[in-house]
Amino acid sequence: MINDKEYLKREYIIQNLKKVSFFSDLNSKELDRIAAISETKRIKKGEIIFNENDTYRGFYCVAEGTVKIFKVNKEGRESIINIAYSHETFAELPLFDNPLEVKSNKAVYPASAMGIGEITKIIFIPAKEFSDLMRDNYLICYGMLSGLSRKIKILQTQVVNVKSLDVTKRLVNYILTEYEAGKSVWSRNTEKEMSETITLNIAKIDLASYLGATLETISRTFKKLQEDKLLRIQGRKITLLNIPALKKML
Repeated sequence: MINDKEYLKREYIIQNLKKVSFFSDLNSKELDRIAAISETKRIKKGEIIFNENDTYRGFYCVAEGTVKIFKVNKEGRESIINIAYSHETFAELPLFDNPLEVKSNKAVYPASAMGIGEITKIIFIPAKEFSDLMRDNYLICYGMLSGLSRKIKILQTQVVNVKSLDVTKRLVNYILTEYEAGKSVWSRNTEKEMSETITLNIAKIDLASYLGATLETISRTFKKLQEDKLLRIQGRKITLLNIPALKKML
C-alpha cells in the first residue's frame, strides 16, 4: 500500500514516461513498474547532474526543462555533445555498452550533464533495477534499442553537419529541426494552434558550442538572417518569416 505522496510521485513519472519514445508502447502496469524504481529531482540552472567518469548509476529522462551533455578537453574548452529537452532521455548508452561493468559498479559516465533550463525536473532510472525489468519485458528492450538507434542517427547527423555545413546552414538546420519537432507536438495536441515561432531554450553560448562555432559568429549569423527578413528575433522567441527560403538554403 503506497501513501498519497508516493502515489502522486508515481503518477507524475508515469505521465512523463508515456511521452518518451522508448516507453510509448508500454501499458500502465509496465510504466508503473518503472515508476516504482525511479526518482524525481529538481535541478537548478547550472547544476551538475553528473561528471564525466563518475560511477555510472543509471540514466535520466527530462520531465521539464533542458539538459546539456558535454565534454571538457585538456585545455578546458567545453564541447556540447547533445541537448536533451522535455521527454527526452540521456545517459542510456553505458547500460548497453558493458552491462557487466554496470553490474559490478565499474562503468562510468562518458560525459558530463548539467541543467541549463531555468527550471529543470529530471527522472532518474537506476541501471541495475531497470536491467532486471528489461529481462522480463521484451517491449522495454525493443523500445530502448529503437530509441537508441534514432539517437545515434541524430548524433551522426550532427557530426556530419558540423564537418560539412557552414555556420549559417548549421544554424538554419537547427532552427528548422526545432520547428519540425514543434509541429510534431502540435499535431498530437489539437488544443495548441500551429505557430511559426519557436523558443530558443538554450543560451546562445551553448548553442554556439553545440553547433561548433563561436558566440560572435552565431550572433552575426542571427543578425544577418534577420536583416534578410528570414527570421524575426524577440528575446528567445524566433519567428520563421520565410520557411521555404530557409529550407532552400539547405
